[in-house]
Amino acid sequence: MPSSKLLKERIESIQDTMKITNAMYLISSSKLRKARKNYQNVSPYFNRMRDTISRVVPHLPEEPVHPFFHERNIANPKRAYIVLTADKGMAGAYNQNIIKFLKENADENDRFYVIGQTGYRALYHKDPRLVEDFHYGATEPTLQRARDITMDAIDDFKTGKLDEIYLIYTRIENALTSEPTMVRLLPLDRAHLQPAPKGLGDPKGDVEMFPSAWTVFEQIAPIYMHGMIFGAMTESFCAEQSARMTAMDSATKNANDMIRELQLEYNRTRQGSITQEITEIIGGAAAVQDRAE
Repeated sequence: MPSSKLLKERIESIQDTMKITNAMYLISSSKLRKARKNYQNVSPYFNRMRDTISRVVPHLPEEPVHPFFHERNIANPKRAYIVLTADKGMAGAYNQNIIKFLKENADENDRFYVIGQTGYRALYHKDPRLVEDFHYGATEPTLQRARDITMDAIDDFKTGKLDEIYLIYTRIENALTSEPTMVRLLPLDRAHLQPAPKGLGDPKGDVEMFPSAWTVFEQIAPIYMHGMIFGAMTESFCAEQSARMTAMDSATKNANDMIRELQLEYNRTRQGSITQEITEIIGGAAAVQDRAE
């Protein structure tokens, strides 16, 4: 049985760890509220951009096919995955789930563009599909970072380095659960961008494009795509903070249970040592008394 001194040191050590897990829980809670507020502030803008591009697409001619809609090398496409992970760990299975989901859906010749240091380190020097010169952080998503990532993806798609680009991120299902999901970024799906039917009228609507529908589409499409990436980055960041809150809350509760068990063991050990000391004192006093008689 451990000594009372050793048990006391273990209790103090767990208490110090519990302070850290509780602090991380509070920090993640604060970051989660901030990220949600940030996303709510900008989401109306991107929703309007999606509505706008849905009104533009019906005006585009069927021929020639715009590069953003063109599906190339259908038999053996060069695919790339933009993967959103976290910059830090201690978030439960958040990073492991997204990496597992990526490997389950990717082929041997695909390329991985990983955002987030944890996912990058998990694949660095271990998976040749990782694009090692692609460096972006996942903490505090910004519009500028989403814009830079979008332009890199569009440039590689336009130059023919890539035929298909997919976005893998963690989508929040509800307050307690989140799941990895995948959406296609390029080429765009023309049917998906059609406006929702609201009647039997002309789907093109009474809209005039100046100087042309192609020009308007060229301006709006990149904004729509970096809105998709920014939304995914923000939602993944919220999912990360939620996962970390759950992990830290569980760690704090486990620490409390461990302290409770160790405290009982400490009390038993201390009581045993006190009883032993009393027994030794009584025995010694009885021996002295017998010798005096």
